[in-house]
Order: sequence, then structure tokens, then C-alpha cells
Amino acid sequence: MRLPLFVAVLLLSWKAGAEPAPAVPRFEPGACAVEVAATERIDCGLLVVPENRQKADSRPIRLPVTIFRSRAAKPLADPVLFMPGGPGLSAVEHMTSGKNNKLLDERDYIVLEQRGAKFAQPSLQCPEITKLKGEVAAGRLRGPAATTALTQAAGRCRATLAASGVDLDGYTSEAAADDIEDLRKVLGVARWNLYGVSYSTRLMLTVLRRHPEGVRSLVLDSVLPPEVNFDEVSATNVLRVLNQVFDGCAVDRECGARYPDLRARFAKLVADADRRPLKLSIRAAGAPAEVRGAQVVEAIYSAMHEPVQIPLIPKLIVDASEGRFEALRGLISGNQGPSAMAWGMRYSVWCAEEMPFEDAGRIAAQVSPALGLGGMNAGNASPQECRAWNVTAAPAVENEPVKSDVPALVFAGEFDPDTPPEWGHRLLDSMPNAYPVDMRGRSHAASFNSCGVSIVQDFLQDPSHPPAVDCALKRRGADFSLSVRH
Repeated sequence: MRLPLFVAVLLLSWKAGAEPAPAVPRFEPGACAVEVAATERIDCGLLVVPENRQKADSRPIRLPVTIFRSRAAKPLADPVLFMPGGPGLSAVEHMTSGKNNKLLDERDYIVLEQRGAKFAQPSLQCPEITKLKGEVAAGRLRGPAATTALTQAAGRCRATLAASGVDLDGYTSEAAADDIEDLRKVLGVARWNLYGVSYSTRLMLTVLRRHPEGVRSLVLDSVLPPEVNFDEVSATNVLRVLNQVFDGCAVDRECGARYPDLRARFAKLVADADRRPLKLSIRAAGAPAEVRGAQVVEAIYSAMHEPVQIPLIPKLIVDASEGRFEALRGLISGNQGPSAMAWGMRYSVWCAEEMPFEDAGRIAAQVSPALGLGGMNAGNASPQECRAWNVTAAPAVENEPVKSDVPALVFAGEFDPDTPPEWGHRLLDSMPNAYPVDMRGRSHAASFNSCGVSIVQDFLQDPSHPPAVDCALKRRGADFSLSVRH
């Protein structure tokens, strides 16, 4: 007797010992992606989710999870989920110990590797882009030649990843937000507190828009709102902080008296370096770096991210303008080497969610020598690179403000050259329970200090009330007289 086809298939499956495919999403407990402190209570595993959530037959991908267990005898039921900026930075790589994490005194602290990041499976690495970024940092590749080389490398990386089976349209903030919600459910968490910095503030806002039921509160540090067009103002943000430094020195009695022409000194330093590269004897990847105006500005840009360095920027500029290059050499040397980003992930997010809403002319203006920044490119991707990456544009909602009544603690650093405080203040228009905390003298990642941590702890106790911010109000800010006394 001839069996019906479906019966035959069932029998063959049974004879072969086949089992139904495991459910997706799921959490697989296992080894940590990186070595963690052996003496602490740290659990790890993999979140298994679909690669492209718009396709029913999409393959599973695996995302490392690190769970730092609370030191409390009875931890609170609402953990913190933290993710870093980027997009393209690893969340788990440097999170190896919770010893100094004060939030563990009351609740668990969970870290999720974003899809496509370094330790995700697959990881959307682009080694050639990484190498080229090192050439740009060394000044050996610049201007239109850099854009052309990066665009060609992006096309090659895209082809390589696609040939390996990667569906590049699956790597978006929307998909990552759904990953976060899946993790909450598979871990059995009723509600949790989301903590994001820089790009991941945008990601956490996307979670809030898509899955508000699981969010108790948000801590948003250095906010990148969905509706801003970052690449159109990337250099303008740097200029904003430069002018704050110039003006801060001018109104400080000691700094203003010692360096009355700071703005002019800076302009001449950059212009001189563009005419004739500075001789600083810096080597990168086995070859001499060419220190031009862009490298000088990038060094100062690096100093803007370090609160202890910000008051010393006037001295740095004047010393370099007079041929004393020690401080400048150290900063430029620190900027050398390959990029730490997973560039395939960065392109997939940025080229889908930012570039379709941005103006190419305004982006080009941000690298104009007329800005006086040596042609420094502070943007995340060019229109040419995004055309080569060729991913589907995100829906319009990805470029709109998020509206919610969920409590949010919003940190901003006075000297942040990437995400100005005004971007965090924007949230007050659409999130009535957002509490702004402006940190004088601080920069990007403004909450990462003892004062910021204490404010976060107080907020998490009861997010329905404004937290105590006395320590922030008492901050004096940058003391530019240090440029004279140092």
C-alpha cells in the first residue's frame, strides 16, 4: 500500500530520530563570550533570535548575554539592562566585572551584545574598513580619496557578508529593540530599567516605542534622538564645544589674560598644519603619520571627551602653536590604530535609519575646509558608502520623536562634542516624565562618575519622582585657570 506523502515524511523523521527545531526566541545558558571575574556571581549565555524578523523562514542568530547578579540578599525584581553606543561597539567585551558597579547593591545588571557586534554570531565585521579608518586617522588617506576607498571597501564587505548568508536588512534598531524585548520575556522579567548611552539611547527609545509594557524606567545618557540628522551637524557639534572652550578661557581671569588670542591661535595652528604637516615623529601601522589640520582637530576632539583634559585645551593649543608638541603628540598617538567598530553593523543601522532622512549637501558642508577644522570628518557614514551598502530604508517612524509617559532620567554633558545637551532637552516635549540632569564640566557619557551613579541610584528607587541632583548642582564645571597653573 502506498502511504500518503505527509505520512511517509513523518515516518522517515521518526526513524531518523529527528526532533522539532528548538523554539526561537530562546535563551541558552552557557560560557561567557569573554573571560569574566571568577570570584563574582556572573551568568552568561546566548539569546537566539531570527536574523530578519520580517521573514518567516529567517535563520537564527545568537547574541551573547552577561548577567551580573546583585549583591543584595533579596535583589529587586526589576533589573537594569545596559547597552553601549556606536552603533558598532561591543557591549560585552569590556564588561568583565561588577565589583565597582553600585547598581548591583540592589538589582541585577544585564548586558546584551547587539546583533552584528563583535561577539554576536554572525559578527558584521569589515576588516578592510577597519584598516582604512586607521589610514584616515594617520592622515595618509583623506578627502575624496578616503571617501572613494571607503565606498569601494564597503561594497566589497557587503558582497562578502551577503555571500556568507548574512541578511543585511535584518540589522536595524527596530530588530535590536525586539531582541531586547525577547530577552526580557525569556528571562522571565516582568519590567526592567533600560540604560543607554549615545546611540543606545536611541535604541532604548525604540524599545519604549515598540514595547512600553516592559519598561519601568529609562536612564538616557548623551541622547541621540531619532529625529535629529546627526551627519548634517557632526562638525557643528565639535565647533560648539570649541567655542565653549574659547569663551570659557576668555571669561576666566587667569586663562583670558595668558591666552587672549586663543581662537586665532587655534585657527593658525590648523592652517599651518594643513600647509605643512607637523613633524611629530608618530608612526602608525609601520609608517609615519602625516599630522595635518584634521589630526590636530581630532586630537583636541579626543581631549574634549576627558573632563580632566577639557580645562587644559587652551594650554594644549598654545603650546602646539609655539612648537611644544608633547601633549598634542600624546593625543594624536592615542588616536592611531584600526577602528574598534563592527562596521557592517554600523552601516546597516545608519544607512537604513539616518541616511534616508539626511541632506547630502548639508553632510558635505560638514567636511568643508571653510569650517576651519582641517576637513575633519566627524560623521558616521557618507551617502556614497550607504549607496554601496544598499540596505532597505527604514520607515518614517524611525525619524520621529518617541512619545511616552514612562519616567526617564536624561543626562547631558556640558562639553559633549557628539550629542549636545539640547538633544536631551528635546525629550521634554514628548516625554512629560523626563528629568534632565546637565552635568557641568562633563562630556559624552556624563553619568559615568560618582555623582551620576548616585543620581541613577536615587532615580531607580522611585522613578515617579525627580531624583536628588544636589551633587550635579554643586559642580563648578571646567576651571580654565588650570591651563595657566598646570
